[in-house]
Amino acid sequence: MDTGSRLDWTEPVYDHRRRGTYIISTSDGRRSHMHTGCWVSPVSHRPPRLGIAMAKEMEGAEIVARGGRIGLSLVAENQKELLVRFIQGAYTPERMGSEEIFWGLKTGVPLLTHAVTVFECWLDQIIDLGDFLWVIGETVTAEARETGPDLLVNDIGPVPKARMPVRGYDDVRGLPARK
Repeated sequence: MDTGSRLDWTEPVYDHRRRGTYIISTSDGRRSHMHTGCWVSPVSHRPPRLGIAMAKEMEGAEIVARGGRIGLSLVAENQKELLVRFIQGAYTPERMGSEEIFWGLKTGVPLLTHAVTVFECWLDQIIDLGDFLWVIGETVTAEARETGPDLLVNDIGPVPKARMPVRGYDDVRGLPARK
C-alpha cells in the first residue's frame, strides 16, 4: 500500500503471495507514527529480531531513526473496518479511540488493542534499500492477544479516499528509557 507499488512491474506477481496486514508504529516522544505494512520477517533467533520494510516517504522512517523503537500489530480479520478507517486518515489515537489503542510498556509505541499479535522492538539497525528502509529491531515484547485469524492484504481490496503517505502526529506522553 505504498505509493511506489504502481511503478513496480513485479507487483502483480508478488500480490499472488498471501500475507498478513500489520500496523507498524514508532515514536520518539515528540512525534508518533502508524501506517500499514506487510513486509515483515523474523531475521534472527538469538537475540530475537524482526525485519520491517518502511517506505522512506512515510514520516515514520525519520521517527524510528530518532526514537530507536518500533512496534507491530498484526491486524485481525474482524478489524477490516478499523483498518479502512485507519487508511483513510483515522490514524491517531484521538481519532481511533482509546479502546482501540494501547501504549507498549517497554517501548511506549502505539499498538492495536485487539491485534492478533503485537511486538515491541528496540532499533538495532537500519539498512537503506533505495525507496525503502529495512529496519531491524530486537524484539522485547511478543504477545498473542487474540485467537482469530489475521486480515490478509489480499482480502482488503481497494480503499476509497486512502491518504498516502501517512504523516505522524504530535505526542507528548514521554517514553520509557531503553533497558
